[in-house]
Formats: sequence, C-alpha cells, structure tokens
Amino acid sequence: MSALTLPRGAHARATSAMLAHVTCPICLEPFTDAHCVATCGHTFCHGCASAALDAAAAAPRDGGADAGVSARCPICSSMFTSAQLVPNAAVNAMVAAMKSGASEAAAASTSAEDGEDDLERLTPLVKTLSEKHRSLVLESRAVSREVLKEFLVESRARKQASAVALERELRCLDADIDAVRREIEALGGGARVSHERSDLHDKEVIAHAMEALGLTRPGESQIVIDESKRRRVLRQFSELQSWYSKRRSAERDDVTSDGGKSSGSTLNGGRGYAPDSTTMEEFSTIIDTFKRYSNISIAAEIRGEEDASNPGAPVSSIEFDSTQEYFATAGVSKRIQFYNLEHVLEGSQQPADEINTRSKLTCLSYNKFVKHHIAASDYEGVVSVWDVEKKCSIIDFEEHEKRIWTVDYCRTDPRLLVSGSDDYLVKIWNTDQPNSVHEIDMKANVCCAQYSPENAHCIAVGCVDQKVYIFDLRRLAEPVQILDSHRKAVSYVKYLNANEIASASTDNTINVWNVNTGELTCALKGHVNERNFVGLTAVGDHVACGSETNEVFIYRKDLSSPIASIGFARDANEPRGFISACAWRSDESVLVAANSNGVVKVLRV
Repeated sequence: MSALTLPRGAHARATSAMLAHVTCPICLEPFTDAHCVATCGHTFCHGCASAALDAAAAAPRDGGADAGVSARCPICSSMFTSAQLVPNAAVNAMVAAMKSGASEAAAASTSAEDGEDDLERLTPLVKTLSEKHRSLVLESRAVSREVLKEFLVESRARKQASAVALERELRCLDADIDAVRREIEALGGGARVSHERSDLHDKEVIAHAMEALGLTRPGESQIVIDESKRRRVLRQFSELQSWYSKRRSAERDDVTSDGGKSSGSTLNGGRGYAPDSTTMEEFSTIIDTFKRYSNISIAAEIRGEEDASNPGAPVSSIEFDSTQEYFATAGVSKRIQFYNLEHVLEGSQQPADEINTRSKLTCLSYNKFVKHHIAASDYEGVVSVWDVEKKCSIIDFEEHEKRIWTVDYCRTDPRLLVSGSDDYLVKIWNTDQPNSVHEIDMKANVCCAQYSPENAHCIAVGCVDQKVYIFDLRRLAEPVQILDSHRKAVSYVKYLNANEIASASTDNTINVWNVNTGELTCALKGHVNERNFVGLTAVGDHVACGSETNEVFIYRKDLSSPIASIGFARDANEPRGFISACAWRSDESVLVAANSNGVVKVLRV
C-alpha cells in the first residue's frame, strides 16, 4: 500500500501531477531511496535498480561471468552498471516533503472529522440553551410589563383620587365664594344678587364693604387694598391654600363620617359643602393678620450708655411683669433694669428702678402671682429670687456647678421654678426649701426650660443634643415626649398653649410641635440664627424671634414664612449686631426687643 495517500480537495489534481514525477517506473510506487543512472539520467528506487542488476547477473550470457554486470534501463534500454547508480538527493527530498504534507493533511482531515462529530454532539445542547434563554427573556419581559401595568393602574387610581379631591375642593371654593359674596353684600347694605349679575355690580358691593371695613377712603369709586397686605398674602399664597384645603378636607371627612349630621360643614344641595363658620372666621383672621402686622412700627427706643465707638452691653433677657405695666431687662451689665412701659412710650430713657448683681445674667422670669418677685440666673451657676421693691435677694439657689442658661417660674404654683445649666442638669426649686426638689441629668448642656402654662407637673427642656424633651415631674424615669427634628442645638422653648410648643434652634428654624402626639406641625423659616441666642417669645398664635441680621421677625404658628419683620439699625454707620432678646406683651399690642449693642426698642402693632 502506498505510503503517500492523495489528499482530497481542490488541490488534488496538482498533487497528482507532481506525484507522477516521484513514482518509480519499475515498482510504480513513490521513490524509496531514489538513485539516478549516470549514463541516461533516469531515476529508480535503489532496490528496484539493484533487483534489475541481480536479474541480469542471473541470466546466462555469452563469455561467462563478468564482474561488470550491466542491466538495461527500463525506460531508454541503455545499459548501466551498479557503479553508475548514484543517489538522487533532490528527488528524495521531494518525496520526503510530499509524504510529510500528506501526513499533515491526513491529520487535519481526521481533526475536521472529529470536530464535526463534536459539533453534532453540541448542537442539541446549544439549541436547548437558546430555547432556555428565549424563555427567560420572555418571562423577564412579561414581569416588566406586569410591573408597568401595576404602576399605570396605581398612577391612574391616584390621579383619579386627586381629581375627585380637586373636584370636591372646587365645590367647597364655590360654596365659600358664595358665602363671602353674601357677607360682603350684607356689609355693603345692598340686596343679595344672583350669580348672573355683572361683575360691575359685584365691584360696587365690594367697594361698599371695603369702605365699611375701613380699607378704603369714603367717596372713592375704586377699591384700594393695602399693597403691603396684598404682597404678603401673595407671598404666603401656597401656604394659605394648603391651610385652607387641609381644614376644609377635614370638615368634609367629618361630614362624611357623621352621615352629613355634623354641626360644622354640611352638604350644599349637591353643589359642595357649606362653609363652617368657625373655619371661615379663623381663615379670615389669618388674612387680617397681614394687614395688622403691615403696620408694625418702632414706638420707642432706649439706647442706654453707648456712643459710636463703645456700644452698650448686650441684653440677654426681657420679661414683662404680671401687670404688663413694667418690663425688666438684664444681661452682661450685671444689673436688672426695670422700665415703666407707659413712660418709655412717652420718651423716657431712664429705668424706673435698678438692681445690681454680682455676676453677668442670662435669664429673667417674673413670678406670675407676686408682682415684685423676679428670678434671675447667672454665669456663676446661681439662681436668685429678688424682691424688686426692697432690692434685695430673697433666696439664692447655688447647686449648679456651671453657667445657668435658663430659669422659669411655674405659671400655676408661685413657689416653683425650673433651671437648666451647662452642668447637664435641670433642677426644680421650691422657694420654701433651700435645696432643689427634683434633678434631671440630661447628659447634655441645657439651654432652655419652661413650665407648661396649665400644669405644674409638666416642663419642656431643650438641649445642645438638638432635641426637646417633655417631662412629667411625677414620673422622671423617662420623658413623656422627645421632639427630634432640629439639626443643631435647641436654644429656646416656649409654650404657645397647653398643647403646643415652639422650639428655636441655631439651624435657622423654629419648630411648632403638638406636645401630645409629638407631631411637628410647622417649621418657621426666614430669620438667620446660626451662632447666638437671638430671643424667642410667643403669645396666642404668634411667635416673634430675633435674627443675626439685626432684625425682629414675626410668624404665625401655622405659616412657615414670616408675616412681618423690622430692622434695628438706624443707618449704615451703626455698629453691627444681632437681636439678643424679645418679649411680647400679653395682648400682642407691644413687642419689646433688644440687641447685642444694648439697644432696646418697643415695637407697636
């Protein structure tokens, strides 16, 4: 069998032609040890040529045996001897190369056949994987579409609910507009008009009403609304709208849950809900607040001992006495000064009385029952109760080890006081006893504390840990509420009423809380307070505070933006300062404020 197998493929023909030149003419096989006849140049296998010479030597010849045996060339019949056979290196190299190529081709053919077998085995697996991948893709798409469907359905449901709520709110607005229009007509003295009457008639009726309310001058044909009031209302429009919607929505819920039998709002013939008179009155009061506080002005000023190069001593606390006729101021000047409000409004700059103290003062608190008793806290950690008439200290409480920031008299028991200090302690004092009756370790510097206006057992405490704590003094194991929303130290706490409290912080905010639920009902923003005690006072629904811009800001407890502000600086040359204390008179007609330059101003609303 041939050692050289012809390859398959396009190049087989060329290889076959080449193979003819490397085939022995005797054995018709590829050359094996090719030798060339020197006389004629023909090439044979060395074995074949030797066999031819052996055959010739065995044949009988004339003349006997001769050492020079010769054979005839199978191609040209010329004679040759063994001596004339020489190796043909070129042909041998060609044969070797062809044999090597044939081996590689055979190996490649075998590999290709093996690859085809492997491919045949892998094809079902690849098909299975492809089907699985397609199934996963379809399943993923189905899940995505299901999620998308749920989102769209939920989105539509919410939009539908919003649309229903909006439709109800529009009906409420229509009902309220009708009610207000009727009220304006009544105030204007005109007869009730139908909705089909012209806008001109409405304007005439409104003009009469505005004149009756004192918002226009007699004889004016056009309504003239105070522009400052209009601007303030527009600035607060979103909040006013939110307040209105929230209250009216609550009324609708009450009516629905009550089966339409509530004493407040009632269904109005299918057109909406008749307005609750209480809500409308309250909303009207809010609107009127803007007019009232647009007229705030500086009624008097006390500049104290100062000049352009030496500002007065900062005032850290201002307090009105129980009669609201006098107010006291105190600060780093080491004295308490008492002013008669009426005399100050008349132009007096001198205090009606004065008490010198041994240390700088941080806070004052008048006894709510005994007019001439006032408590003061100082930098040395002492709470002193003074008799203003006798100008002497009644009792000194000296248990605190560091500066006391706050002191407050109980509003229901004239003997009780609360104080808070940098020593982390809140102490409850009784003027009938020399030592504290309660002590609370707050684990942080205490900046402020105040008694509830109606409960001698309840206090609020603010600390540098950014929290406000409500305690029941009968159960001190843990606070009743922890009010946590500020981002910096709580500098003041003031009760608005028994259920609401305002807390001020150096994060530029005043938070209004419901002390029963712990809910943050409103965050008041607009003033600047990042480093200093700027004062906080509250009366009724209004809160006033100072600002590090040397301004006083006034807020309503349920509107986050200020409703009024007024600056202290008279001109650009005045030393820059910040508001350091403020106090309302109980009837809200007067607000007294002071700044870090020792300037005290009486603001009249």
